[in-house]
Amino acid sequence: MRIQKLAILLLICPLYSIGQLKITKEEAKEDVVWLQKALEYVHPRIYKYNTKKSFDSIFGKAHKKIEASNNSILAIDVLSEVSKINAHINCGHLYTIPQFELEQEILAKKVMPFHVKILQDEIFIINDCSDAAGKLNGAKLLTVNGKSSAAILQEMKEGIATDGYIDTRKNRLIEHYFSTTYYGFDLYYYLHVDRSQTFQIEYEEYGSKEIKKVTLSGISSSDRANILLKKYHLDERTWFKTPSPRFEISDSNRFALLTVSRSFYNAKIDPDFDELLDDAFRQLKERKIQNLILDLRNNGGGSEHQQMELISYLYDKPFKLYDNIYLSHLDYRPLKSIIIERDSVDLVFNNDDEYMRKFSNDLWVSNYRYGKNLQLQPPKKNVFKGNLYVLINGTTFSSAGDLASDIRKTTDAVFIGEESGGTFEGPTGGANIVVQLPNSKIMVRISPNIQMGYMYSKHPIGRGVIPEHKIVYSIDDVLRNEDLELKKVLQLIENN
Repeated sequence: MRIQKLAILLLICPLYSIGQLKITKEEAKEDVVWLQKALEYVHPRIYKYNTKKSFDSIFGKAHKKIEASNNSILAIDVLSEVSKINAHINCGHLYTIPQFELEQEILAKKVMPFHVKILQDEIFIINDCSDAAGKLNGAKLLTVNGKSSAAILQEMKEGIATDGYIDTRKNRLIEHYFSTTYYGFDLYYYLHVDRSQTFQIEYEEYGSKEIKKVTLSGISSSDRANILLKKYHLDERTWFKTPSPRFEISDSNRFALLTVSRSFYNAKIDPDFDELLDDAFRQLKERKIQNLILDLRNNGGGSEHQQMELISYLYDKPFKLYDNIYLSHLDYRPLKSIIIERDSVDLVFNNDDEYMRKFSNDLWVSNYRYGKNLQLQPPKKNVFKGNLYVLINGTTFSSAGDLASDIRKTTDAVFIGEESGGTFEGPTGGANIVVQLPNSKIMVRISPNIQMGYMYSKHPIGRGVIPEHKIVYSIDDVLRNEDLELKKVLQLIENN
């Protein structure tokens, strides 16, 4: 009897399965119209790297692609187009985020049973979780389902929003295997390249350099994560679980290492940031340590307070984070119907002389008296005056990228690694206006702020901090788990 009842229940309420969400052609066009309106109204640097004509052309192509579809279009295709449009603005703080059914579709996709590493514009396989029993580790990926790795990288990068002309951040974001609805090879491949569940791989075998082929079945990202833990003792979320900051002094007292891998606070594992810095720089002074290594690699930013605290220990004069903060508008009521994460009463920002001064209808500038980051702050008592070495990579972004720029402008620090992920002149960041496209429900986070860094010095527009010592990894280095940046800085200290 119970079995009969269960059968009847299943007929009435079939088990939920994740399919591909579709919207009508007209709904897709409406979403694109709203996206253009939101970007043009909110984003303050929309034409920094593009003309109005080229920007309109991008939207024109999107409309034509939608028009060429049948009566309906996959929401995942709309997400791909929205990502490419947003990437065209060259702003790393412009986020395209799937929600609800679309997010579930992405989370349920089958992925390739390995990780990738991008080296000199080539894709290499690491952490092989396939039935090939690790034989793919170190292999150079040549083609997937008949498409070359060069074409795959190009198609992916067209949909990755990063600052200016900085390619290092695109490479590092492709290698991400957490926040999988935001970043990563799996997401970018599914969005922009191919949605197959099996993968015909052509590769150059590590060591022998023989060209081989194999067909791999896709697996769930959770299954791959479990295999990684069992096979390689590798947790894809290690970055979140590692305390930051960390400070250590070498046994010889020759150097100290301050690692700031994150700029947001996790109360469960992180030490108090201000207390750790106070103790660290006191020890540096008391023990007369002359060499400090500051490791900002993989720090995606977040806390301006941490940025200001650190620079006040590294620069012996008063400093402030920004010369000015510009805002595109104060009144966001024209976008009220699509703005989320903001109460209606907050759609009009404060508009008095204590806060903002009007330059034009499309540009307001913050008053110097408003906000701590616009006011000169004194240096700390134990400012470090020895040799400073800073490790950076393409993931050094947002407030961490700004910190790297601040250090470049104010000290004689030596930088080691690769170009940082944030523009030297200051980001479009800070507060967000969050819109939701009405039909696909795609969320787009747009910052209305331009934050102009203090003490700006001449630098190529749209580029990050360029290190004096550029580090280039080979696949041999990766497989040996080498830390070439740290190895280089220790060599510099030894030779100093």
